[in-house]
Amino acid sequence: MKYTKLILACAGAILITDVAMADDTVDISAVLESYSLALAAEDVGAAETWVLAEGDDFTVFEGSGRDVGWVSYRDHHLAPEFASEDVSFQVYDWSGYTIRADGNVGVATFDIRMEYSVRGEDRERDGHGTAILSRTDDGWRIRHLHTS
Repeated sequence: MKYTKLILACAGAILITDVAMADDTVDISAVLESYSLALAAEDVGAAETWVLAEGDDFTVFEGSGRDVGWVSYRDHHLAPEFASEDVSFQVYDWSGYTIRADGNVGVATFDIRMEYSVRGEDRERDGHGTAILSRTDDGWRIRHLHTS
């Protein structure tokens, strides 16, 4: 009887942990998908809700480029690109997420599909990304992105 209670307690703890990890995976996937959709819609304000936007808490590496802080990335990369008449995106899609969460840190890898035009020339590109997320009082938020 004593061992039965111990086994049931351990099984319950494992079940609760698995459910929490599954919820983290779903929540992180939703954050990444929401951020990706915001970028696809060229909606910088919506994208900002999914990142650590204060100070230098957010970093992004794109190819050989680097931005430290959401404001720098927003003002010197995203906003000018979205405002440019020379560049237009038809498809910008993240998919194929592999997600791991441990405590307050989440890590994800994913695929990126882009179809876009530059000065009237149609282009397409497949890439990959890595995201590091932090659990906050408002849920998971993106701390770092590396896309290539």
